[in-house]
Amino acid sequence: MEQRQSDNVNDTRSEPTEDVPVNAPPVSEGPATGEKTVPETRNNQQNRRDRDGRDNRNNGTNRPNGGQPRDNRPNDRRNDPKNGESRNADEQRRPDNRQNDRRDRDERQNREEREARTRDDDNPRGNNRNETPGTDTGGRDDRLVIGISLGDYNGIGPEVILKALQYNRLQKICTPVIYGSMRILNRYRNLLDLKDWNLNGAQTIGQISHKLTNVITCFPDQNQDIQPGQVTPEAGQAALACLQRAVDDLKDNKLDALVTAPINKYNIQSEEFKFPGHTEYLAEQFGVQDNLMFMVSETLRVGVVTGHIPLGRVRQNVTRERIAQKLTLMMRSLKQDFGIDKPKIAVLGLNPHAGEEGLLGNEENDVIKPLLAEWRNKGHLVFGPYPADGFFGTRSYAKFDAVLAMYHDQGLIPFKAIAFDEGVNFTGGMPVVRTSPDHGTAYDIAGKNLADETSMLQAIYTAIDVARKRKEFLETEATALK
Repeated sequence: MEQRQSDNVNDTRSEPTEDVPVNAPPVSEGPATGEKTVPETRNNQQNRRDRDGRDNRNNGTNRPNGGQPRDNRPNDRRNDPKNGESRNADEQRRPDNRQNDRRDRDERQNREEREARTRDDDNPRGNNRNETPGTDTGGRDDRLVIGISLGDYNGIGPEVILKALQYNRLQKICTPVIYGSMRILNRYRNLLDLKDWNLNGAQTIGQISHKLTNVITCFPDQNQDIQPGQVTPEAGQAALACLQRAVDDLKDNKLDALVTAPINKYNIQSEEFKFPGHTEYLAEQFGVQDNLMFMVSETLRVGVVTGHIPLGRVRQNVTRERIAQKLTLMMRSLKQDFGIDKPKIAVLGLNPHAGEEGLLGNEENDVIKPLLAEWRNKGHLVFGPYPADGFFGTRSYAKFDAVLAMYHDQGLIPFKAIAFDEGVNFTGGMPVVRTSPDHGTAYDIAGKNLADETSMLQAIYTAIDVARKRKEFLETEATALK
C-alpha cells in the first residue's frame, strides 16, 4: 500500500536558491586605526562567515532536513525550554544574525508573493503547467490550490475545516481556499477558541495569498448567524452557494482539487439542486455519465456498484454491465490516482454467503463469476465473489488493493467500522479531483468542540496526493503516445 500524503506533511523540498554574487567589497577604513584594509577574497569571506557562525544564505541547500530553514522545521526542538541549557553558547550570543536571516527570508517570501499575484492576472491558479509535479520551481508555482466548500454551517463542517487548517500548518504543501463566509468562520473561531492564527479574505481566486488560509465569501452573510445543531433553510442555501462557487472555479481550471464538507441532503434541495448528494451533483456538472463512490484509507479502499439508491432497487441494478463499468473505473483510478501499476481487486457477492452455490441466490453464479473469469482471462487481477461477512471478519481485504462491494451498506459499514477516523470519500471516474470526509453533519456535537478533524485532514491530503499522481500519470501517458 502506498503511503499517504499525511506521511509527508513535513515537506522536505528545498527552498528556492538565490544566487548572491560574491564580489570583493570596496576598501574600507579599519575599525580602530583608520588604516586601509585589504579587500577580502572569496575564501577569506567564507572563513570569516564560518568563524562568525553566520548562515551562508543559500536558503538551506546545504542544510539537513531537506534544506528547510531551521525556524521552519516541524520537529525542531531549539525552542523547547528543556533544551535551552544545551544550546551552543555562541548561538545564544548572536541573535542578530538569525534575525537578519529571518528578515531576509520574509522579504524574499513577500517578493515571491507579489510576483505570484502578478502571474495570477494571466494564470489565476498560480500554477505553471510546464513544471514537473513536485518540483520546486523557486516560487509558489508548484503549490497546489485546494478548494474546500463549507457545507452546512450548522453542522461540524466549519469546525473540522478550521481545526484541520489551524496555524496555517498545511501551507508547506498546498494553498487552501475555503468557499464559505468569513463572518461564519470567525463566529466558530470565537466559539471554539481557535483565534491564534489569521484567515485571509479574498473576493476572487485571483486574490488569494499563498502564505495564508484563504476565505472567499460566497453568500450575503450580514444577517446570518450560526445555530449549531439546527437544520435551517438558510444553512442549506448557503451550502449550495459555496458549492456552486467552488465548482465554477474548478471548471475554470483555477483549482487543483475540491474537498467538500458535509451537507444536509434535505435542506440543500432546491430547483438548482435535486440530487441525493455531492457525487451526483458533480457528475451532472461535469457531464459524467458514470462514476465510482470510492472510500479510501491507508489500510482499505472500498468502491460500490450501487450507491445512493433504495435497497429495494439494488438487485435490478446489479448487472453484468454495471459491475464491469465499476471495475473499469476502479482499475483506472487505482492506476492513475493511486499509482498502482497492476491493481489486485476483490469483488464481493450480492447474497449472504455469496449465494452458497445457488442455495441463497443465483446472482453470483449467473452474473458475477462469469464476468470475473472473463476479466482474469484478459490478465486482470480480479477475484471473488467473496462473502462479505467472512471477508471483512478475517481481514482478507489486506491482501488486495481495493474491494468492490455490490451496494452501499455492504461496503460502507465495514469501511467505517475499520477506518472511520481517517476514512475519505473519493469520487473516481471524474475529470476533476474531489474528496470529502467520510462523516456527515453530526448536528448532535456541532459547536461543542468535540468534532475530530482527522477525516477532513486526510481528505485534504488525499486530494493533494491524487492530484499530483494523476498529473504524473497523464503526463507519462501523453509522452508514451508521442
